[in-house]
Amino acid sequence: MSRHGPDFICVGMPKTGTGWLFDQLESHPDFWMPPVKELLYLNQEVPRLQFLEDRSWRALERARNNTKKKVSERVLRREVSAPRDIEFINYARSIRGLPRDIGRYAQLFRCKGELLSGDITPPYWSLDEATISSVATELPGAKILLLVRDPVARAWSRISVLYRNNNFDPNMLEDRSRFESLLRKSKKIGGLLATEVAQNWLRHLEAKNFKVVFFDDIAEVPQNTRADVLRFLGADPDKPGKPLPPDYNRKADYKKLDLTDGAKAALSEHFRDEIVASAELFGGRAREWPARYGLS
Repeated sequence: MSRHGPDFICVGMPKTGTGWLFDQLESHPDFWMPPVKELLYLNQEVPRLQFLEDRSWRALERARNNTKKKVSERVLRREVSAPRDIEFINYARSIRGLPRDIGRYAQLFRCKGELLSGDITPPYWSLDEATISSVATELPGAKILLLVRDPVARAWSRISVLYRNNNFDPNMLEDRSRFESLLRKSKKIGGLLATEVAQNWLRHLEAKNFKVVFFDDIAEVPQNTRADVLRFLGADPDKPGKPLPPDYNRKADYKKLDLTDGAKAALSEHFRDEIVASAELFGGRAREWPARYGLS
């Protein structure tokens, strides 16, 4: 356990199971997790700590009154009444509006005491080399987790989110050139490359402190994946905690957009190099991806 700062930081990727990770760790007795999933500290020059905003508390109130209400991952996720949670919120308020500082960031976790704790913020995939170097130097005990997914499936999941929020016109799928233009222009859809993120971190970390977790394993062998992650973080996978199944997915009933053959072809061509590079760099389940799209 790192006595100073977070014991781990999950640096992405988006749409790869980071919500599953937060839920599994929060339910385990070896962890104190912050009352918000995404701290959004390291990726902002002046962190807003938006979980302190009024809308976060209002969202918590709505969820309290309606258990079916969906709660954003960037607002408070539980009642802030435990001493550790109160200490966390009070310290966060004291540093809000101050420039990003790794020392202040580390102090966000001072209330963890003897427990393990960390930060799960998918947008950290975009951290620059200088910030990565600072984290590695000033928080040498922190382990880094990178969740990765078949790039085609990850991008399509992001498109489904846009579709659910009425921000994606499905008619675009009938115009391949228009769809390909979207992939080139949208960083969050076509520009996220897990291999680049991994290489950026591995230039500054010992390999033993960096772990890749495959979405495929979360989906297909969740119990084994949970145990593997817990051991990497220094927790006991056999210790009983809150009754949460290893395959729990709070987004299981979210509406999804069907992947068309044309979109699949466009996505696999767009991510051709990344799919092949992932198989080589990550191994494991990523070795299955090229054949999935006729690239082997």
